[in-house]
Amino acid sequence: MPTPKDIAASLTPEQREIVLRGPQSFAEADAIPEDLFEYDLSWDRESGDEEHFWTPTALGHQVRALLEHL
Repeated sequence: MPTPKDIAASLTPEQREIVLRGPQSFAEADAIPEDLFEYDLSWDRESGDEEHFWTPTALGHQVRALLEHL
């Protein structure tokens, strides 16, 4: 398995931006390496509105920290 440093070094500028701010869509989540974010869904019981969001994993936090110092 690649190290956080290897992952950070391999990202394109577009991928770095996605990792730093977090994916906003499934297409963005698919454009970055796996295991950096976990997908979750919440919904409002009254309105039925769904909210999709991705939260960084431990590996995702490590890669983000490296990217912030580049």
